[in-house]
Amino acid sequence: MDRVLIVDDEKSLLLSLEAGLTDYHDRFTLFTAENGKDALEILESKRIDLVVTDLRMPVMDGFELLAKLASDFPSIPAMVMTAYATPESQRKIQDLNNIRIIEKPVDFDELTQAILENLEIINRGGSITGISLPNFMDLIEKEEKTCLLEILKNTKSIGLLFFNKGQIWDAVCGKTNGEAAVFNLLAKEDVQISFRNLPKKKIKRRINANLISLLLESARRIDEENDTETQEAISDQKDAKNNEVNTGGDEDPGEAEPVVPLSTKGEEKMSQIEEVLEKFRDVEGFQAVGVFSPQGEMVSQVNASGLEIAELGALANDVLLKAQKATEIMGVGRGQLVHVEAPKAHLIARCLNEATDFAANSEGRAHIHMVLAISKEGNLAMGKMKLASIIQELAQYFR
Repeated sequence: MDRVLIVDDEKSLLLSLEAGLTDYHDRFTLFTAENGKDALEILESKRIDLVVTDLRMPVMDGFELLAKLASDFPSIPAMVMTAYATPESQRKIQDLNNIRIIEKPVDFDELTQAILENLEIINRGGSITGISLPNFMDLIEKEEKTCLLEILKNTKSIGLLFFNKGQIWDAVCGKTNGEAAVFNLLAKEDVQISFRNLPKKKIKRRINANLISLLLESARRIDEENDTETQEAISDQKDAKNNEVNTGGDEDPGEAEPVVPLSTKGEEKMSQIEEVLEKFRDVEGFQAVGVFSPQGEMVSQVNASGLEIAELGALANDVLLKAQKATEIMGVGRGQLVHVEAPKAHLIARCLNEATDFAANSEGRAHIHMVLAISKEGNLAMGKMKLASIIQELAQYFR
């Protein structure tokens, strides 16, 4: 049976929830704690499937508990309850890779429904965990928290971030400090977050830029570095293709071989995918369409124009990933479609990810990208409608 831990310093709320949730004793077992410290003791001694926590509590608050969950219990998803959430901070908390927020005073039916929905996702094998450093920093800003964060990688301390009433104040990473240290820390992957005691001495402010500008600049720098790697990969792919052509083989150079093995077996599935893609030929001005992995590797294509759809798709795929990252940072949710209007054609890149955590893959759930090229005079509206329906139709072949 599933186990749910609710953490809140209001004893009356915990008692009322315990009484109300007895009707669901056949669905899950309920545990309660009055602060983050007590919650950690339960987490260390019992198997817990879902944590529901308040943010502002004595002894150890919800921020520190969330950080502990991310570093020490990464497989346990969390929900947040708070009476202090503004509409903006609600959106930001929800953007922490789908952490659900419940506004206080708690609506019992809403909380119950949210718990049951999350447990259902967990039992289906979906992922609703994972707190990134940028989103955690953004949450601190919105809640106007003063704190000192220690950033660790592989349990080793690599830097510090200091916030004063929610504003990023200073940072240290190795021999760098200030903004340079922020960029160095944000460039690290798979980091852990820990809270340090505030220093007695006043910390001098060395960062005057606002947090959102730092996050966007960091994303730009990371993307710029990834661009170089993408271009090198494309160049290698073109060289390999040229070498194949120069060997005088009998293969048709106009048809690219799929680089990604399908999750389904046999040529029959490939034929079915191509048959679905053929439906795009009905769109006025259709030029080409390709199905790609999230890494930009082509799976299949239909090409009516001779466009280098494999190369074009890899670049459009990169633009889509950048746009998704930017919309996530801005707090408007993860974007699913990018439309580029070029002088001679419209390029539309679309993502479908059935996983609950839209930034990751989940076994048994489709995660594919599609790139569609339509001539400047073509039926753009019909192309977008067809893309939205066909990407759903193709999902069955990638689960």
